[in-house]
Amino acid sequence: MKAKFTNLSLLFLLLFCTTLKSQNNSDSTKSTIKINVSADIVSRYVWRGIDYGNSPAIQPTLSLTAKNLEIGCWGSVATYSFYKEIDLYAKYTYKKFTLIFTDYYIPSYNGTPAAPDTRFFTFKDKTTAHSFEASLMFKGGDKLPLWLLGGVYFYGNDKRLGYDLQKDINEETYYSSYFEAGYTLAIQDNSVDFIVGLTPTTGAYADKFGVVNVGISGSRKIKISDSFELPLKASMIFNPKASTAHFTLGITL
Repeated sequence: MKAKFTNLSLLFLLLFCTTLKSQNNSDSTKSTIKINVSADIVSRYVWRGIDYGNSPAIQPTLSLTAKNLEIGCWGSVATYSFYKEIDLYAKYTYKKFTLIFTDYYIPSYNGTPAAPDTRFFTFKDKTTAHSFEASLMFKGGDKLPLWLLGGVYFYGNDKRLGYDLQKDINEETYYSSYFEAGYTLAIQDNSVDFIVGLTPTTGAYADKFGVVNVGISGSRKIKISDSFELPLKASMIFNPKASTAHFTLGITL
């Protein structure tokens, strides 16, 4: 099993290299492959209603897109704490539906090991710092700017959460789940997103069923020059289950 999941993560890297080489060997005017290299700088890394790192963070992205398939790597490094995260992902889109597989690698929480074995190339289910999630997203498009997302952890470091004694003793997977609905409202050249997210069961997001993510985000582009605009995003995020609130600001380079 360990070798199976090691090979799966290595497959991401192989796909990157193979696709990139294919693009370099082809006529650029005919290539259908797109490369994205970008970075976000955020005042706080708040994801699904939870603050990770309690610090401003730098979040780079590297991805390749070929027709309906996207593979990529995303990360977050806190500037004033020990939190870091590296995620490998693959997305396949068919019409309005996108199937997503994500490998979340989080070795520590502010200096405390997040799993018994925090090395990157270790994938044993009960000890790895990797968590695998499968999710499905629906996006309605311009005429119906609504999206629906559902995801569940199914392997790896979704264990020892402290809510179920029997599961914790046996180091069983909690199968933490998250469901989200969002709607985008366009106002002139700006946009506003409304988001509601919940977890149906005990898991990584809460100790039981509850709404964990209610937010509103505003996005706009600040014109720096005739050829460059700076995307800016501000978000007000509430976690009713945890009784917390966050107000974040981010820019994309």
